[in-house]
Order: sequence, then C-alpha cells, then structure tokens
Amino acid sequence: MAYTHSNAGNVNSFGTNQVFKQCQFVVFCVLSLLGLSAINSVQAVDECDSFLSCCDTGGNCRQFYLGGIVGADFGTLNKVAGSSAVPNDSLFTAGGTVGVRSLRDNGAWRFEFEGRGREQIQERLIDSGSGSDITTAARDGWSTMVNIWRDYNVVGDVDLYAGGGIGAGGYRSVFNATQAGTSQVASNENVSNFAWQAGGGLIYNASNHIAIDLGYRFFSINEMTANGFSFIDGSSFSYATNYAASELLLTVRIYEPFRRWR
Repeated sequence: MAYTHSNAGNVNSFGTNQVFKQCQFVVFCVLSLLGLSAINSVQAVDECDSFLSCCDTGGNCRQFYLGGIVGADFGTLNKVAGSSAVPNDSLFTAGGTVGVRSLRDNGAWRFEFEGRGREQIQERLIDSGSGSDITTAARDGWSTMVNIWRDYNVVGDVDLYAGGGIGAGGYRSVFNATQAGTSQVASNENVSNFAWQAGGGLIYNASNHIAIDLGYRFFSINEMTANGFSFIDGSSFSYATNYAASELLLTVRIYEPFRRWR
C-alpha cells in the first residue's frame, strides 16, 4: 500500500514568524549601536574619514571593519525524536562580520553584526537484524547575531577579549525511520528560535588595520518544535529539538577597508 507524505517539506510558519521578529530586533539593535557610537562624543570634522571611522576632539577613535570567520563546531542535538541517543559531531562553520571598533586607552569596545552557516550534523542507526534504519539530522544550519566584545591590551600587539551576543538561529530538522525498506515516520522541517553565544579569545594586531583573532565561543539555540508524519497510522506528530556547540573560530578583521579606495 502506498502513502503520500504532504508534511515532509512544510516550513514551520510559527518558526518563520519568530525569525522575522528576531531579525527585526537584530536590525534595530545594529542601528541603535551604530547610533550610539556616532553620538559618543563631539566629532572633529577635519579628522573624520567617514561616518563610521572618526576621531573626536578628545582623542577617542572609532573604526568601521569587515571580518571573515572560519572554524570548527563541536555540535550536539540535545533532543531527538524516538531515540535516547544524542547526535554530536565536529562541523565546519564559516561566515562574516561587519562592525565598529571604539578605541579606548586600555583597549576597545567592538559592536558588530555576524552571520554564519554550519555543516550538517547527522546520525544514522542501522539494525540489520530488525531491518530498521533511522536517520536524525540538522541540516542547513545558520545564525545571525548582534555581538558586543571588550578588548583589553595585554602586551605589545596582543589583546585579550570577552563578550557575547544574541540573535536568531535555525536549521532543517530531519528525522526519517524505515523498517525493511518501508517508511515508518518522516520529518523534514525548517525550525528557528532565539540564539545566544558567549566567549573570548586572543587578538594579534598585525597592523593598525588588520587583526587576527583566535577565539572560543559557546553557542546555543533555544528549544524548537518540529512536525513529522507517521506512515503507520497516517497521523502527524511533533517533537522537540535544539542545538548547542562549543566553537573554535579564526577571524581576520580589516579596519577601514575602503580607505585606500578614496
């Protein structure tokens, strides 16, 4: 007997609305942070390179920057349907940042927007005796964050930093089970929710305009609900899923990247 599965490709509309609201909040935070840095002090007009890169009459400076991120996620799916096992794996992650650094006597404050993608995390359990084949995965992972970091001068060109951020994150939650080649349950749904991260690391200032950052972060997405379909009784079901990871990241930041173009 053949069944058609209409729920497998559906996107969770509640989750989509949550992401839209989170993105609105993120954009508002970015604009607010940039506005605060713009009015932080009285500007000396003849010393301003641009709206985002400027030194005021008191000697405090801010610098616009762009950055590229690569690294490793040691990720865990904390809750999965129909299994007591917890999928975990090391994943590749990459993305970018755009932000403003506000220089201080003992370091700097950095306010930035960050976007990143992640490889899939997947676990497949096959029991040849019973003929069962169960796949649990989180695919197409993503996050958008607003971060605040505090840099501290240590010695020479080396700084320490700490901070964190909030925003939104999500992935495509996949849960498929077959028995002797026959589909039993299936889920393939986009989920998203509030996300946060915190961490710190070391910065090597290669020059006044280039910094190399090696850092650690703990990243987490709050619990979400995904929907699936049971071919056994023709009913829908829901299950909880969330994601957390320890991350090692290498970031290269370029301050005032467009200065030479003018």
